[in-house]
Amino acid sequence: MIAEPQPPSAIFHRSLTKTYPTATTGQGVYITQSDGSKILDGSCGAAVSCLGHGHQAVIEAITEQARQLSFAHTSFFTSDPAEELASLLIKSSDGRFSTCMFLSSGSEAVESALKIARQYHLSKGEPRRTNFIARRSAYHGNTLGALSAGFNPSRREAFEPMLSPAFHHVSPCFFSRDAIDGEDEDEYTDRLMREYEDKFLALGPETVAAVIIETVGGATLGAVPGLPKYLSSLRELCDRHGALLIYDEVMCGMGRVGTLHAWQALGGTPPDLQTIGKGLAAGYQPLSGILIGSKVHDAIREIQATLPFVSGHTYQGHPLACAAALAVQKTIVRDDLLSKVRRMGGLLSQRLRDSTPCLKEVRGMGLFLAVEFSTQPGAHMASDVAATCMKNGLAVYLCSSAVDAVLFAPPFIITEAEVDQLVSIFLTSVEEVLQDLRDK
Repeated sequence: MIAEPQPPSAIFHRSLTKTYPTATTGQGVYITQSDGSKILDGSCGAAVSCLGHGHQAVIEAITEQARQLSFAHTSFFTSDPAEELASLLIKSSDGRFSTCMFLSSGSEAVESALKIARQYHLSKGEPRRTNFIARRSAYHGNTLGALSAGFNPSRREAFEPMLSPAFHHVSPCFFSRDAIDGEDEDEYTDRLMREYEDKFLALGPETVAAVIIETVGGATLGAVPGLPKYLSSLRELCDRHGALLIYDEVMCGMGRVGTLHAWQALGGTPPDLQTIGKGLAAGYQPLSGILIGSKVHDAIREIQATLPFVSGHTYQGHPLACAAALAVQKTIVRDDLLSKVRRMGGLLSQRLRDSTPCLKEVRGMGLFLAVEFSTQPGAHMASDVAATCMKNGLAVYLCSSAVDAVLFAPPFIITEAEVDQLVSIFLTSVEEVLQDLRDK
């Protein structure tokens, strides 16, 4: 009997030339497809599903909150889960922040952080501060403001004429790739700070609103940590010129590197504003946030009566999403999952270093690790490796815009046996790709 052809999808998919398998169920570190085959979720999608799939405590929290209250617009109400989640995050952040704002996506969080930075300077009587300094090879989101802040060429190219000229870019912090021969970490950092200083002076320091960086580079460069002196030096430079410092930790934060915030593992230098997301609600609900320091919040609040902050989103502070995130964050604390992230991350990192052929570098922190391949100039392996891994039952995240690398960001609950399985499938897939290259 001949199977009838399936009707075309009514979804405007990310790729219009690709056929997507259907994910039907998920449990632990695995996603099951409609044909019954299992995929080990080695990247949590894009570093999202930190508790894995089918976590009962989170599901029960969502169900209970839905029974009580699914939605209340924040123009009129606050809600208990939003208030409790905000308090938990503030208390667990070394006293560096005073308030939170909850949104739906990382792009929304970045857009709103940029607006808050602008509002802060208006509140301080400095309306000329309209420029933002970001970094090349950064990714801050897909809306036009976030795309302007980031610098992922393949994502920007089609929309370049629509992007804001208020954003200016300097070099990334990528010591292992960009350091000059004989240059140590401190000398490299000093050189990057001189580049920032030159950019401030070229723009006019009194016109710069903020510097925004990924604390640990993610989607574009693949798990590149900032150097400890880099963060503290950038903090000093921003303070000296009256600009705010914004950390984008949508991808690398919320425990992904083994501390709640990535900057806590990189010398402890805090920002004025910080975006969070992905692992905040672990994919059980769409939720992002902005953590706001008291300096910024107090300045805006003082003049709110005459200069209100006019910005908001329909699903801001969504009770159901906040309830899910609250359950996620309580589980991470209760089960001491951050120590497991550090332990399993060390194990995964070592096994990848020991066994990966054509290896240029394994880098990153905790369960936020990238493997970059050492290939001939112009040759690329990562896209073939990612596709072959998927065929063999492992999902990894492709970083091929600026580097030839794949990213690993498995669930925090991963076991040693599952790390072994992940590495085994990955190495088998790499060998298959190498064999194909030899046969050509």
